[in-house]
Order: sequence, then C-alpha cells, then structure tokens
Amino acid sequence: MAKAGRIIFVGARAWPWCVLGFGVLAACFDPAFTTDLAPWPFVVALLVFGMAHGCADWVVSARLSGRVGLWSRISGFAGYLCQMLACLALMAILPGVATLLFFALTIIHFGMADATAVGADNDGFVARWGLVLGRGLLLLSTAIAAHPVVAWAPFEQIGIALSAWQDGAPSVWMPALEPMRQCALIGVGAGVALALASAFARTRRGNPRAAIADLIEHAMVATMAALADPLFAVGIFFLGVHAFRHTRRLACTSVVISVPFTRSGFMVRLARVHVISLPLLWATIPCMIPLCLLFGGLSAHSLAVASIAFYMITTLPHHLLGLRLPNADLSPAA
Repeated sequence: MAKAGRIIFVGARAWPWCVLGFGVLAACFDPAFTTDLAPWPFVVALLVFGMAHGCADWVVSARLSGRVGLWSRISGFAGYLCQMLACLALMAILPGVATLLFFALTIIHFGMADATAVGADNDGFVARWGLVLGRGLLLLSTAIAAHPVVAWAPFEQIGIALSAWQDGAPSVWMPALEPMRQCALIGVGAGVALALASAFARTRRGNPRAAIADLIEHAMVATMAALADPLFAVGIFFLGVHAFRHTRRLACTSVVISVPFTRSGFMVRLARVHVISLPLLWATIPCMIPLCLLFGGLSAHSLAVASIAFYMITTLPHHLLGLRLPNADLSPAA
C-alpha cells in the first residue's frame, strides 16, 4: 500500500489522473454535487499545491538570479511586483479585457506546464504546441461553452467590485455571453483538432503510448469541463493537475531545492517546496482578507472568488518567471 501511494505522488500522470477521475465520476453521476463542492478545490489550494506553487516564486526568483540577502531579493523581485500592479490596474480599468486576456494566458500557462510534465516538449513543435493549446482550450472553452452564465459569474463579480470606483463609466466593457459562448464552441473544436495533431506527432516520433495517454487525459478534462460546475472543474484541474505538476517540477529542480534537500526523497522535496513558499504566503494572507470582504465576506465561495482575482493579478509574472526555470535534474524516485 505504501509503495502504491508513493507511485501515485511520484508519477507525472498517476496523481492527476486520480483527481481527474474523481472529477469525471462526480460530474457523471451527480452534477449537483459538483455545484455544492464548487469552491472547495480553490479553498484547499490555498494551503496545498495551489497557492504554494506560486508563492514559491519569491525563492525561485532569488535562486535563479543568485541573489542573497533580504534587500537584494526585494530589489530582484521588484519587476514581479510591478507586473502585479499593472495587472491589477487593468482589472480595475478594463475588467472585461483583463478577463479575456487572463483566459488566453491561462490556456497557455496550463498547457505549457502539462506539455513539460508529460514530455511533449521533446517531441517537436506540433507535439508540444498541439498539447499546450489543446489542453487549455479543452478545459476553458468547454466549460464556457457548456455553462456560459455560471462560468462567467465569478469574473463578473470581480469586474463589478474592482471597477466600482468608475461609477458605471462607459469604459467598463464586459463581453456579451452569447458571442463568448460561440467563440468557446470554436475553441472546443480547435482544441480537439490540436489535441489530435499533437497525438499524431508524438506517434510519429515513436511515442504512441504517450500519445494515447495524452488523449485519455484530454478526454477526462473535456468531460469534466462539460458536465461539472465550471468553478469545480477548473478548481479540480488547477489543484490536482496544474499546481501539482508545477510543484513536482520545482521539487525536481536542484537550483530551487538546493543542498542538502537535493539528496532527500521526493516527498521530502515536495514538502520543501511548500516550506519555501511560506515567506510569500504570509505576505499574501493580508491581501486575501480584504478581497474576501470585497466579494461577500469570509465564506468558501468568497475565498474561491478572491483566489481567482489574486491569480488574475499574479499569473503573468508567475508565468514569465516559469519560463526561466531550467529543466528538472532530480529524479522523483531518488
């Protein structure tokens, strides 16, 4: 039993498939359950994998730049903070535009993490970018196409709250739901085509088993997004797939983990990523409290909406920093 548990956490696919399987089964047999549970994946992500994989950026940034000492680290992190402020300003001035840009960035960010985790980066341009865009589109486009009103609701709430200072000014533009749903349907079709193109390219490169596994994963993601509450579907993917895989990558990168933890087992290194995330996490908590109050008080739903708003502010600098990460050089099984 212990060995089975270890394999689930070590593997790039095993744990995400367990989480996706739970999401698919819940969506198929009791969609109302996914509505009741919708905000909770984001709540759990505040402590496990989700917030941690982003809050580790404080240490990741310092170690990638070789900065030592508090003031050196703060100056090196200034660009990251300026990007956060720019995203916040855009959300307050043009919330509709900021949300659509966030959707586009999330498609790429989620997809790139998955392509790296399952080795599609090594199988050529079509294999990589077909999986990147296919994965992101099959998640977000399917959720929006199947549940446009529910999918848009948290972002409408965020936009109204953050742009309240404009007092209904004409510049506060928000997209109409029907055109957005039609675009999402096109996105679903494009996602299917790109996923198939990636699988075909990986097969041509001699990786048919990886191609089949990719297609199975695509199918689970799309099925969950189509049948489950969209907040639940995206939260499950974020917590169990994206954040886990990014945390796993950090745990397998020696420059991030550093000696002596590079010689530790995988579970210790996974916990180590959560430990190095604590300095930025403590700084984040005071930001989350007023966001929760802004979105209705301290409840599971307001925590989920506040989390989404915070990720809208931080995903751009988080993504750009992630592009600087070196290839993982530690074996999970070490």
